[in-house]
Amino acid sequence: MKKFLERTATTYGGRDGEIKDTQSRYSVKLSKPAEMGGQNPTGTNPEELFSMGYSSCFASSLEYLLLANNVAYESLSVRADTSLMMDEETGFQFALNVKVRIKGVSKEVEKEYTQKAYGFCPYSKAIRGNIEVKFID
Repeated sequence: MKKFLERTATTYGGRDGEIKDTQSRYSVKLSKPAEMGGQNPTGTNPEELFSMGYSSCFASSLEYLLLANNVAYESLSVRADTSLMMDEETGFQFALNVKVRIKGVSKEVEKEYTQKAYGFCPYSKAIRGNIEVKFID
């Protein structure tokens, strides 16, 4: 397999740290969520970042497939709700609920391309078999 592109980010500190990207020089503050004892969380957290990464990658895959197959549509959106689950024996893991909308196509086409994107998306491939993913209406 040929490398297409590569990006690098470094996290300094833990849940109350900072993430810096080397390409764009984008920096984001991390804050421990209130559910984990965070005091006045003003930054983001790994669960929000995972939701953002997954939804944007899935939307990009969906867009690519629709365009490659000349499917006319008005707009699309992908919502990813990430839950942090705790298992006393194995520790933490994610669970995902994903809501896909493709405006301007039938529900059948929306469902077909949602399934195609799930098989195509690099995030989906990376987590398959490790994270429960539910597609919701």
